[in-house]
Amino acid sequence: MELTRVLSTAKKTASAIKEFGSRLTRKKFVDTDVMETNLRRCLNTADITMLAIGHMIGSGVYVLTATVAKNMAGPAIVLSFLFSGFASFLAALCYAELGVRYPRSGSAYSYTYLALGELWAFLVGWNVALEHVIGAAAISRACSAYIDSLAGGIISNATETAMGTIHVPFISERLDFLAFGILILFTVCLSFGVRMTSHLNNVFSVANLIVIVTIVCVGAYFADTSNWTNPATGGFMPFGWSGVLAASASCFYAYVGFDSIASSGEEARDPQKSIPRATMISMGIATTTYIAVATVLTLMVNYQDINDDSGLPDALASHGAHWAKIVVIVGAVSGMATGIIGSLFALTRVIYVMADDGLLFAFCSNVNTKTKIPLGAMYIFASLSALMTLTLDINTLVEVMSIGTLFAYLVVSASVIILRYRPNLCPKDDSQELSSIGSSTEKIEDIGAGEFKARFQMLTTYLDWCPGRLVTTCVMSFVIFTFLTCGFGVVCSSSIANGSWWSIIILVVLIFCTFSCFVVITLHQQSNAPLRYKVPLVPLVPALSIVVNAVLIVNLQAATWLRLLIWVAVGLSMYLSYGLGHSKLDATSPKSTLLKPGASQLPTWGSLEREPSFDATKKAEQSSDKGKYPFQSSLSKEFLVDSVDTSP
Repeated sequence: MELTRVLSTAKKTASAIKEFGSRLTRKKFVDTDVMETNLRRCLNTADITMLAIGHMIGSGVYVLTATVAKNMAGPAIVLSFLFSGFASFLAALCYAELGVRYPRSGSAYSYTYLALGELWAFLVGWNVALEHVIGAAAISRACSAYIDSLAGGIISNATETAMGTIHVPFISERLDFLAFGILILFTVCLSFGVRMTSHLNNVFSVANLIVIVTIVCVGAYFADTSNWTNPATGGFMPFGWSGVLAASASCFYAYVGFDSIASSGEEARDPQKSIPRATMISMGIATTTYIAVATVLTLMVNYQDINDDSGLPDALASHGAHWAKIVVIVGAVSGMATGIIGSLFALTRVIYVMADDGLLFAFCSNVNTKTKIPLGAMYIFASLSALMTLTLDINTLVEVMSIGTLFAYLVVSASVIILRYRPNLCPKDDSQELSSIGSSTEKIEDIGAGEFKARFQMLTTYLDWCPGRLVTTCVMSFVIFTFLTCGFGVVCSSSIANGSWWSIIILVVLIFCTFSCFVVITLHQQSNAPLRYKVPLVPLVPALSIVVNAVLIVNLQAATWLRLLIWVAVGLSMYLSYGLGHSKLDATSPKSTLLKPGASQLPTWGSLEREPSFDATKKAEQSSDKGKYPFQSSLSKEFLVDSVDTSP
């Protein structure tokens, strides 16, 4: 009797654990009608390209170049930008395919939800939110420093005189009220709608590009090659290759702007065409700009003499070009304005989508019917960013931001491989799924997708898994072994360099396991689902992106990992206490999109019960009701719930 009770309890516990795990890994499938949205589709390719260019160039050139060159890489920052630009380009290719596959506002969050499941999606979305919160704060603080430099330091001196200085780790020596006011001002401007946002961004971006050309031309005139070759200061690479790699990880902050392209997918007129084009153009222009500006900055002055906060204008002023200093500061403020706009734009969209899916608080998904902007999401997280820019210093902000960006890039690259080898199956009749709304087109099953190629069919005798599952497992293993290999290489670099037999053997075994996972992936057939853009050379390009991002992540400082863990811990506590039970994919959630057995049909607007066919009359009636309320809670109709295959 006692044994029976114990077995029953163990069975119930195992069932509860399995159910909990399935809730963490539940996925979504894209419906055919992905163009339907509560936001306003009004952006063309030029608008999206300028949004990304303004976000990338406006932030990296004026915030990061001087700081990283002085403290981490010296003149070798040119190599750091080149390396991080290449890695970002690989990730951008992956973003472009997923943006075409799923043109919604969630960016990396939504892509991960499709490929890996809810828990990973929340972690990615939460880190992307951190990326943009910190981005807006860091750029606002740098913008304040440039304005203060133009005013001769009057603002900072007045603040220190009135309030004194603060001597606390990671906290700025003085409170930056000007940066706080700048961020609040742009938040108000962005509240008027996406067209207003686009017009502001285009004006500031043009001014910024004109200033970049001025910097490069004038800086080249004052260039002195001895600043790269002086042995007294370490020459071209004073911090060695370790400094170049560490600087490359921080330089990823400069390229986060292309995430704005993916975030604008729900407001693009033709996202399948605009997203790939905008990605390629903006990445090329941004990488060229960073390398050119870093080159002239480190040639104008010795890296040890660069001013952290306003390196470019002070470098020009040191050569007597005071007129150029004024022009640069005015243009830099314009450039950083585009960076703030891009950060707030992307931040608002990812929070809106997470809240719309039920993972964050519902009021963050409320969309103003006049401006078509989720104002609740914007105001709450912009306020958090404003508090950061008021109190924290730029170095602390940038270091925390880089690891979140790299993590998102890595997961998106892995998602491309998983989705490319996942069969595009029709919904099963006996599964609890949300029926397709707004479209009667059925999905076509991929013949052979996710299965071994014909010449390797004999392997099914030993590895007869469901189509796509072995690829998913190999991708996860590839990521794990890549991290282990990179981490071991960093921790035991001296032993490897000295030829210690045990370190060589471990390194070879780790590399072999990593390569084996990649080879197994290549033995499978890819999906033949038609897309207007696909990443070339899959799985090679996404795998290279994963490797490069892993290398940069393990080279970040330990304090950066600690800050990230604190942010993730806060996010997980929110997810487990609120998001897990309020997710629209949760059968027990009041917002659930799952059918509950025996549930009666709800007569209210927004009912998501299964219907035998699409009723255009009812949809028209629902659409006419949208304008009756000042705010409306958006509804995710674009997903089908995968309640059968819940493995990652």
